[in-house]
Amino acid sequence: MKYLLLALPLVLLLGLGSPVAAETPTKVKVGVWINAIEKVDLPSQTFTIDFYIWFKYKGEKPDIEFLKGTPSVISFIRQEERNGENYLEYRVKGVYVSSLNFRSFPFDEHLLRVELEDKYRGISELVFEPDEEESGLDPNLTIPGWQVKDFRLSVDEHVYPDENYSKFSFGVTVYRSKISAFFKYFFPILIITLISLLTFSISVKNFGQRVGICVTTLMSAVAYHLTALSGLPSLGYLTLFDRIMLVVYTLFFYNLIVSVQAMRLVEAGEVKRAEEFETKMQNLLPLLVLGLFFIYVVMLSFL
Repeated sequence: MKYLLLALPLVLLLGLGSPVAAETPTKVKVGVWINAIEKVDLPSQTFTIDFYIWFKYKGEKPDIEFLKGTPSVISFIRQEERNGENYLEYRVKGVYVSSLNFRSFPFDEHLLRVELEDKYRGISELVFEPDEEESGLDPNLTIPGWQVKDFRLSVDEHVYPDENYSKFSFGVTVYRSKISAFFKYFFPILIITLISLLTFSISVKNFGQRVGICVTTLMSAVAYHLTALSGLPSLGYLTLFDRIMLVVYTLFFYNLIVSVQAMRLVEAGEVKRAEEFETKMQNLLPLLVLGLFFIYVVMLSFL
């Protein structure tokens, strides 16, 4: 009995010092089937999407909220028990916001993503898992003006000051056809630039026609530039289209300077010198184009 009394404090100390097993968070499997993406509004950086979403869980039903958007319609589909777990399904339609990157416009790609998390239970209580086997998108899904690829499901941790939450995301990547984007945006400005450069084939004596063509094509290029960007939001950076237009504007300015200088030489009676000057400037044109592309298109892309 004496030894038992001596051993009792030691047993109590060992019991108090043993770690308590952490409670395992509830796992909720989330799946999505995208029916349609009806509209991609670039100026507001929003898109309208119609999809089914379902939850497979045990225990308490998840109470979710959507981030960066508000559903306009949430239709309850079914709630039942399947293979020993609860199954809850909705059909949702709404407008959601996605941060779009236009640096490569008009060859840009955008991830249209919907994000959600539980309203009350943090990551220590609830963790989402993607249902990749049953999720997907309608094979006949089309978006006017866009091609669709890369359906994605992901789960990550949303950090808040007080507690972190499990965040479920899904979406698709949309992109423009490279061929159609070239002919729609770059081919017209290529024609305008070639018309401007045709002034080198006009005699230096007809400097009035040359200057008139330079000014007219420059105004046409500016108007086309503004029209092409009218469908985009206000941006704090240069797009690929902007950088190429800088090349075009510099070529127009170069052409105008050459025409004015040739005009001055002709008026001074130095026609032959004006022709030699124009020939030299015309021979420098290919090197100028390469240099401008390197500076504006390549170097400015890092800014």
